Amino acid sequence: MDAFTLNKFLRQNKLTPTEEHTTYSLRHSFGDRLLTAGVDERVRRDLMGHRLTREEYGDGGGLKLRHKAILSIAL
Repeated sequence: MDAFTLNKFLRQNKLTPTEEHTTYSLRHSFGDRLLTAGVDERVRRDLMGHRLTREEYGDGGGLKLRHKAILSIAL
């Protein structure tokens, strides 16, 4: 799904505080909350879908660690 379609869905369902809020805003708010919660950089990158430019080893902590990170920022 592209950003245009997601933004349209959010607006139609009144899921944004203002018309200026977009999926971009949501994505960066998510990243900021993870950072504020002290979530490890690699876990933040994995959850945000960012890639490393160097070789990765292991599974990055697995799903349990990612789940814990998400719960740490739940509203």
